[in-house]
Amino acid sequence: MRLAFKTSIVLVMQALLVLALLGCVSSGPPRARSKKEDIREKYISVAVEKNINTVVLSSDSLRIMSEGQNDSLISPSRLTLSDGVVKVDGKSYKLPVRIQCSHIITANGKQYYGDLMIHDGIMINVLPLEEYLKGVLSQEVSESWPLEALKAQAVVSRTYAVRRIESNKDKEYDIEDTEMHQKFEYSEDNENINKAVSETKGIIILYNKEPIEAFFHACSGGITESAGDVFLHDLPYLHSVPDPYCRDIDRFSWTFEVSAEQVKQSLNDLLSEEYRDLHLKDVKIKNRTGSGRVREFVLRFEKGEPVIVKGNKLRLALDSKQLKSLLIQRIKKKNVDGDLVFIFSGKGYGHGVGMSQWGAKVMAEQGFKYRDILSYYYRRTSLGTMKP
Repeated sequence: MRLAFKTSIVLVMQALLVLALLGCVSSGPPRARSKKEDIREKYISVAVEKNINTVVLSSDSLRIMSEGQNDSLISPSRLTLSDGVVKVDGKSYKLPVRIQCSHIITANGKQYYGDLMIHDGIMINVLPLEEYLKGVLSQEVSESWPLEALKAQAVVSRTYAVRRIESNKDKEYDIEDTEMHQKFEYSEDNENINKAVSETKGIIILYNKEPIEAFFHACSGGITESAGDVFLHDLPYLHSVPDPYCRDIDRFSWTFEVSAEQVKQSLNDLLSEEYRDLHLKDVKIKNRTGSGRVREFVLRFEKGEPVIVKGNKLRLALDSKQLKSLLIQRIKKKNVDGDLVFIFSGKGYGHGVGMSQWGAKVMAEQGFKYRDILSYYYRRTSLGTMKP
């Protein structure tokens, strides 16, 4: 019996040893995951340059790949595009080509993380979504802003990007690096921005368990706009809300002077031929949206019927950086050396839909957390995580 008991103990110890070696029994703290074992990363394709015919690359360990070709490149390398091929170092590669490197790549003077895809006239940066967000925040907001405002922007920009990824599955790229989408220039050196991105990793804004259209703008001027009054489709989580946090920021009270001739020329494509040789005599506000923004302008010429122009069309046709918003308080006229000039005065900057970036900054300074900021500007929404 005693021998049998000892034999049983030995067998049990051997079994435990085998199980421990196989990882079935804990033998200490869990080891850190390797990169290959980590949760699958979501990637985004960003159109960073269009209408290109030359790309100058520099980095260590550059590689170019296309249809079975996989070659190293010297640094710097000059790629030329023509007739559906890329030529470099005396060799030709059929488009599209992929440029890979384990380091930051400099292309045409800008730095990129991840891979570069070159199609006909388009250069696309393919990189992890979380790295992309660092480049977005470095352009959209200031690193010196309160951390909670940076976190709010990280969640908004992540949500906006996820929505673009899902809606552009069949296209060459998901998003552009322009103000019409999100400004983007890769940066990894901003400590507060990196912290805001990492501390909100994977978090997005949801409505009915789906990522929302996370529109945002610089400053509302005191009240946000309803999506239906700008983008022609109503969204229940993007209705106009009062915004006292962005009401009294002096830098967003503005005036814009433009000559009658400039107004007419900017609208040339919208005007019928009968008006193109006529003098513009007046621009007035025809009606406003519920937030007080201009819905329509009425243009009066020296003869003929008045012309009605949508507010957004006039703003974009003139210059959205000068005519900063449609929260216009008044339009005056004056003569300058015999020319008629219109003076627009208003508040705010941007289309006014969704989160006001400067409003979020003020809210964070007053002690609000990023979740409070998001629930204020995006009503009836919740926070969740991205699908893998």
